[in-house]
Amino acid sequence: MKKFYILIFAFLISLGAKAQLEVKPDSFKEVVGFININMEKYSDDNDVPYAVIKVKTENINDRQRRELLFEGDAQTFIECEYKVGEVWVYITHKASYLKVSHPDLSSTEFWFPFDMEPKKGYEMTLVNKAKMTEDELLERMRKIEEAMQKQQPVKEPTPEPVIPATPKAPLRTFVMLNLSNNTYNKAAFGVTVGTMRKAGVFVSFMTNGVFTNLGVEGQWEHMKSARIQAILDENPSYRAETSYVSMSVIGGLIFKVYGPINMKIGGGYGANSLWVKMFDIYDNRTDYWVSDYSTYGFGGLVGLQAHLGHFAISIDGATTNFSVFEGRIGLGYCFGKTK
Repeated sequence: MKKFYILIFAFLISLGAKAQLEVKPDSFKEVVGFININMEKYSDDNDVPYAVIKVKTENINDRQRRELLFEGDAQTFIECEYKVGEVWVYITHKASYLKVSHPDLSSTEFWFPFDMEPKKGYEMTLVNKAKMTEDELLERMRKIEEAMQKQQPVKEPTPEPVIPATPKAPLRTFVMLNLSNNTYNKAAFGVTVGTMRKAGVFVSFMTNGVFTNLGVEGQWEHMKSARIQAILDENPSYRAETSYVSMSVIGGLIFKVYGPINMKIGGGYGANSLWVKMFDIYDNRTDYWVSDYSTYGFGGLVGLQAHLGHFAISIDGATTNFSVFEGRIGLGYCFGKTK
């Protein structure tokens, strides 16, 4: 009699003992006209467009449906939207298969019968199908009987935890407007553009808008600024035409330091020059002089840049040949995801 009750007990437990997920045969197909891609999920972290699979469910309740986990092969990104009676799976369109698992409902792998296309919609039906062979049922009853004889429960195997893939940092492209002031109280303006994830590159261009006589230094006589002024004072017939040139092109690396703070470091070319063209109104003589703080050559930059949502601000220090120094501030906009 005791064995009879054990068999009845084992049979009742076995009715739902081993639920099995599977994709309903021939249910995967393209749905013409179905596509409603969430613009926040337009493409994956490699900017590869998503395809959308509408996963319908049978014999799966709402709680179980929200606990379904979806995985793909290498280089496949997946994002999900859980809706009433179905799940919308945004998946890299180059994926070859989809694995669906649940802590209590086992798992299944479905290999796509044809290549998906970007920004198109598909659907399939996922079924929770109770499944147990006669041999499995007898084995289960044997284990239950042994457990009852020993007065200890049958231990079920612990499912392996699903470790989600570490998401990549979002790709950002930024454009900034800059304003600077240097050692000699001369201002300049410019633009900085760059792109980064946790690290990236940038290029900065600054100028005061004057490009006259750049690259013709061989025609000029270098002279102290005080001496130039003395010549003007000593020669009433001289008339002076002066111009200041400031220009730099610097490229380099930008990398994340902490939170929204990033550090920039770079090098390139810089030019800072005050030139004077003298006219003698009586003998038509013309002299060309360059003041003592004119310099051309290496340009360097070190600074900090903060990304606050879609906005960016920066504070930089720059130099030309380590003889002219300038401070820069910048304000700009970041394109791409903010989180």
